[in-house]
Amino acid sequence: MDMNSDLNILPVKDLPDEDGRPLNPILPKPPSLLLMISPIRTGKSTIVSNLLLNSNFYGQNFFDETIVFSPTINNDKTSRFLRKSATCYDSYSDEQMMEIVKKQSDYDDSPDRPSLAVILDDIIGTIRREAFVNGLASRFRHYGIDLLLMSSQNYRKVSPVIRSNATHMIIGSPFPNNKELGKIFEEIGDQFGGYDNMEAIYRAATPNKYDFLFLDLTENPPIARKNFGEIIAYGGQGYKSKVENADFNLGGGEKETEE
Repeated sequence: MDMNSDLNILPVKDLPDEDGRPLNPILPKPPSLLLMISPIRTGKSTIVSNLLLNSNFYGQNFFDETIVFSPTINNDKTSRFLRKSATCYDSYSDEQMMEIVKKQSDYDDSPDRPSLAVILDDIIGTIRREAFVNGLASRFRHYGIDLLLMSSQNYRKVSPVIRSNATHMIIGSPFPNNKELGKIFEEIGDQFGGYDNMEAIYRAATPNKYDFLFLDLTENPPIARKNFGEIIAYGGQGYKSKVENADFNLGGGEKETEE
């Protein structure tokens, strides 16, 4: 053995981009699980419609098929255009979801397998913990589901499996239930310097009605944005904020030095 051999750790080469579909780098890159926690009348339907219909986002041609489960899809005027362009169901059943997965599984890993966006709007807080979709949260990428978007008004009713597998989060505003909001800060806060920091980041991102905090949990460190725009903070501890007059100690500045 050559004791002088180079033992430096080399990075594993990235796979080539086989997809080729153009996408704004701020948006969740497939395959992704986007979890939206937002109360009623905070613009959830508008966000979803923009993601799937607006060509500046995914638009109507990014996915081969969009499937929506929503109890309000036939009544919500905001979703009327989405209803025309997607396969829509006004209720959820395990049998329906299992049939979707079965069809996708029949393609195995064929390049002909359709790329799916599956939307569950205000469904996950009402289904039993043993529901098929809860387990699907950890396996969706194996079935060509490139975007699994789940929304709920109640974070505590979301299965721990879904919460732990979320690659991105949207937290809407205004959020009248402080206890519910506190549960989010408590669970996610560790990635952003603790509960108090997480609360300050949320407040900085949502000064106006319909603003939302967008978290990219796939990055290292994770990124917090105001809407799909400016970066409010980076995760991790020991960083100074770049946000003027901010009262939290995150933001991607230089690491604090010890005296």
